[in-house]
Amino acid sequence: MISIPVIITLAVMVLLALVMPLFSPFFRKVEPEYGDDEEGNTAANQLPPVSIVLAEHDCSHYLKKVLPLYLSQDYGADYQVIVVIDQSDTESEDYLKLLCEEHKQLYYTLLPDSSRYVSRKKLGMTLGIRAAKYEWLLFADVNCAPSSDKWLEAVARHCGDDRNMVLGMTPYEEDTPAYFRFEQIRTMLYHLRSAQKGMAFSTNQSLMMMRRSEFFDKRGFLGNLEFARAEFEFLVNKFAAEDKCAIAIEPEARMTQMEPSEEYIKMKRLFAIDALKGLSRSSGFKSLYKTDLYSIHVFNFLTLIVMVCGALLAYVQMTGIGKSQLDSLLPNVFMQYDGLALLGGAALAWLISLLERMYVYSNKLSYFDSVSPLAAIIMEWTISIRNTALRISYIFSDKTDFITHKL
Repeated sequence: MISIPVIITLAVMVLLALVMPLFSPFFRKVEPEYGDDEEGNTAANQLPPVSIVLAEHDCSHYLKKVLPLYLSQDYGADYQVIVVIDQSDTESEDYLKLLCEEHKQLYYTLLPDSSRYVSRKKLGMTLGIRAAKYEWLLFADVNCAPSSDKWLEAVARHCGDDRNMVLGMTPYEEDTPAYFRFEQIRTMLYHLRSAQKGMAFSTNQSLMMMRRSEFFDKRGFLGNLEFARAEFEFLVNKFAAEDKCAIAIEPEARMTQMEPSEEYIKMKRLFAIDALKGLSRSSGFKSLYKTDLYSIHVFNFLTLIVMVCGALLAYVQMTGIGKSQLDSLLPNVFMQYDGLALLGGAALAWLISLLERMYVYSNKLSYFDSVSPLAAIIMEWTISIRNTALRISYIFSDKTDFITHKL
């Protein structure tokens, strides 16, 4: 026989196991949204002219890899590629001069070496926007490679009269350690979900589209010029309009972020931590992120506690050792099989939660070509520790690395 308190405890554990997958970004619906109708037909048939802006910053060696991919797009409307390089980068300038002779849609401009006390990446993007001919702007990092010659069409068909922004996806290449690929996708889902729920908060990707007129109407990067990086985060946070942000996450619309070193990823995440101080609407994002993460730890901890208590109780009931002390503390509470019931029931609840999460995670992870569901669940348990280590690294870092107005 099993006592009533144990039955209630096990019922609560099973109930928690059943609802636990709800506390996950992988459970919430995220899907592509098109410009003018749900099928995307109008947007696909009336593609807008696009100005692609590439502001190179400390990664000129990628230009020869990615520029041919940008310039060979099979696009059903006019488009131009604007590259901004440092004035002192003569090697890249020579290469761009040769390409400009072959590709009339290519234009480049130089970023003065004398420009200081302002983010060079943001200044470069602003110069590129000033040189743009078309209303729709597409921003990407130079270390991001288009997936095919249909990539631009796949992204731009999300534009429309009812949109002012399109958020894209730039996953790390497959050689990147699995945790970083998983963590990037997991965080991205929060940003995409906020965009679909009405108001985009930010992004952790390096691909987006917006309108040129709005950039100048709202005075560009004004308001966050003191931050050295996090350009895409601030653009989304400042310019996203309610119910006007589409997302382009289908495979043909993605780019691949090439050769991201662990140091590169770490610095990008540190800049994102610093940028949170200057982003509005951050409370909702942080609350949901922490709720999802802490709920996993609370459930695992409760399950472990119940299993340990069940194992100890089963030991007492099977051996009789300590039974008199237990009866003196809790007389007539536990029945003969309560210990085994607690141990087995808690283990079963944890297994139910694990299988549910694997099922829920499998759809999203396979769609985004990420890690296996089981690996994702295991890595998710370590996120809090890794985030704490990153936060400590930020606390002890040189804060002048994150600002432009250095003494």
